[in-house]
Amino acid sequence: MKLAGVRVVDLSQFMPGPMLASNLADHGADVIKLEPLAGEAARGPLESDSEFFVALNRGKRSIAVDLKHPDGLAIARKLIDAADVVIESSRPGVAARLGIDYDTVSRTNARLVYCSLTAFGQTGPLAQMPAHDPVIQAMAGTLPRDERGVPVTSGASLAALAGSLTALSAVLMALLHARETGEGDFVDISLYDAALCAQPHLTARALNPAASGPVDSAYGSNAIALLAAYQTRDAQWLCLGGRELDFATNLLTPLGRPDLISVAVGPAGAAQAGLSAFLTRRFLTRTLSEWLAWFEGRRISVAPVMTLTDALAQPHTQARQMVNVDANGRRHLGSAIRFQRDPAQPSLSIPAIGEHTAEILDTLGYAAEHIAALGAAGVIRTQNAVAKT
Repeated sequence: MKLAGVRVVDLSQFMPGPMLASNLADHGADVIKLEPLAGEAARGPLESDSEFFVALNRGKRSIAVDLKHPDGLAIARKLIDAADVVIESSRPGVAARLGIDYDTVSRTNARLVYCSLTAFGQTGPLAQMPAHDPVIQAMAGTLPRDERGVPVTSGASLAALAGSLTALSAVLMALLHARETGEGDFVDISLYDAALCAQPHLTARALNPAASGPVDSAYGSNAIALLAAYQTRDAQWLCLGGRELDFATNLLTPLGRPDLISVAVGPAGAAQAGLSAFLTRRFLTRTLSEWLAWFEGRRISVAPVMTLTDALAQPHTQARQMVNVDANGRRHLGSAIRFQRDPAQPSLSIPAIGEHTAEILDTLGYAAEHIAALGAAGVIRTQNAVAKT
């Protein structure tokens, strides 16, 4: 696979960092998840491995270490010295206090690619502000709003997703450079920065309001009438997804309103209120299945609004091999990165806390007696033993 031979130490928790590491693992990287003795917080209560944890940590090896103990910190340093990539998501300054920040560890591992993913980055007035996705989106201006302009805090974790994929690109760039030159780098990924970059069509207008007019009025589900969802007679929903001239013509002409074509391709917002109202009334006259039959052959960008369960079950998802099943019958999402040669081969195993501690320490040169002593002292945890606290 593409990343065979690449060793990754994953110190991160929750979504962005573990997702990055999981993508690397799917393509052959040896990802070592370095966890606290109690395991990553995302495992859930009673260490029951929540679905959230399972989705983001397959195919990794787990070592559980107390980084506040000198012997535990020494283990982390040995792992990092042998790594190609380190991923961490602590607040700025935490890694430095532990002595495992990039400036420190790169002295003994010059080729290391060290990626920090934080809410607002390593610098700037908000660097120390704790935040999860809704707060980051709120600050970045990407939090969705409904037709009344009310912010909606549920939905996709856009900032975390954009940040993780931005980090994936950056890490691979830096790895390529490190392989060619032997020189690693520090990658500072701000989820806030990534969210700002996630809607370039609006950001460009917001940056140049004199040329394009105000942008904030474009929020709301029906601000662009042909890029909106409409309810049908049977309380289902369909979504229009194209405002180009040919789409507008193919929709509004057979609906008897060719006079609205110029509105559909014109300015968004209040100028399209009449068009939105017309479409709202019209789509309520038929059921979803009746409308989908009407749309056939008309070359209009449209689709039914599906639940996530329905989307995962539909034939296209299966044809794209986006659902994999492990030996226990549990289903997992496939990889969205698709190569013709050396495709992803996700390992669907989920590591227990410290499942690979002894195995990893053995590869670092620790004798069995030393490993046992570290366990007895509460410095490490193995799969079948809870370290002393």
